[in-house]
Amino acid sequence: MPADLKNMYKDILAAVGGADNIATLGCCMTRLRFTVKDETLVKPEALRNVPDVAGYFYSGVQHQLIVGPSTAGKLASYFQERHHFAPLSNTAYQAPAKEEPAPAVGDVQENKTAVRKRYSSWLSKACSVVGNIFLPLIPAYIGCGLLLGISNILAKTVLADSPNAAGLLAVFGQGIFFYLNAVVGYNANKEFGGTPALGVAFAGILNMPALAKITLFGAPLMPGKGGVIAVLLVCLAGSWFEKRLRSFINGTWEMFITPTLTILVVGFVSLALIQPVAGELSDWLALFTQKALAHGGWLTGALLGGTFLPLVMMGVHQSLVPIHQQLVDMLGMNPLFPILCMAGAGQVGAAVAVLLKTKNTRLKTIVKTALPVGLLGIGEPLIYGVTLPLFKPFIGACLGAAVGGAVIAACHVTSAIPFGVSGVVLFLALSNLHSAIFYGVGFLCALLAGFAITWKLGFDDPPNDEI
Repeated sequence: MPADLKNMYKDILAAVGGADNIATLGCCMTRLRFTVKDETLVKPEALRNVPDVAGYFYSGVQHQLIVGPSTAGKLASYFQERHHFAPLSNTAYQAPAKEEPAPAVGDVQENKTAVRKRYSSWLSKACSVVGNIFLPLIPAYIGCGLLLGISNILAKTVLADSPNAAGLLAVFGQGIFFYLNAVVGYNANKEFGGTPALGVAFAGILNMPALAKITLFGAPLMPGKGGVIAVLLVCLAGSWFEKRLRSFINGTWEMFITPTLTILVVGFVSLALIQPVAGELSDWLALFTQKALAHGGWLTGALLGGTFLPLVMMGVHQSLVPIHQQLVDMLGMNPLFPILCMAGAGQVGAAVAVLLKTKNTRLKTIVKTALPVGLLGIGEPLIYGVTLPLFKPFIGACLGAAVGGAVIAACHVTSAIPFGVSGVVLFLALSNLHSAIFYGVGFLCALLAGFAITWKLGFDDPPNDEI
């Protein structure tokens, strides 16, 4: 049943001290996010109890309501149509920080401690910058990734004798990846405080085919070396240099001198220093991942799968996005992403155990609402609305993910895309039939293990009047 936007809007305003108290407002795929002017007017318990809200937490300076992927954008638009709040940004109003644990159900001290770590972690804030660069690309990653996976399947089956149709689907699937570095450069420079268009120029310099005909310090240049990691590092350096120039160049000539000098200086430094370093780092990441999975096998898979949900909880999982992309660039496939996707399967199993065991009516409703999107790979409603607040189911989900990760690693499952789609949808974007079969085996093992372990561990079922 669709969310009641009008009543959600009224209840949220009542819980935050009215529209006049909201400073900035925006959304991501699953959450309504906002900052306020006076934190003392905010009522966290009232926000948690808003109908159709799966969870609430406070991160950094932002209040975040988990409402699901089909509601977040609509609810943000509903607010903006009526008030035109300033958008969320690095330079927007920032309220005084405070620590506010956010269990939607239960009251487990270990859970409170873990969530507080997330709010105060400098690493979490750094990773959110990476997220702001790549999260806007997720719809394109999903659409192109699915088409790429489907084209790989059809090219070897029903379209084996139709190379034009198969080739056209492959072209559609490669759309975002062909110009990916330019888009990443634009978003990165914008996030780092530079001119976005200069980020596109930096990415273009690093990937220019003509570099192959040039030698620098006696060594030939290599177009695209370092991939997105090189683009991120160059944009970080470029935005810093641009801002320094703007701070002491004034007048009309500033608009000519600053971009010209920035491109000239940063372009040379990027080719002479940053790109070679990024290239070595990229090669090391690919080699390390291959060796860790080859020598560690199922144990490495269990470790990676079992620790991914805590990374999500602390907000540092976004730092892996450039690594996913780099693995595909270097290896032509991603052996890491299917392992991490087992976290979602383990959590679905744990949530089903909660659904069958709990007597709490609202908790049952939350689980039923969050399960479908959990199967599709969107796990935040289940994390913050169900498993993490109850704590023991979160442990069960992590252990279930470890079992699935061990199976995936032992069976050498790989995906054809860096990230974007996960859960059961990833079946359509795996590298080959072998990967599809054993991804299914791993997914089922993670789900069953998460269910069984959660059922055995149990949890403190909250009375109906508590949530």
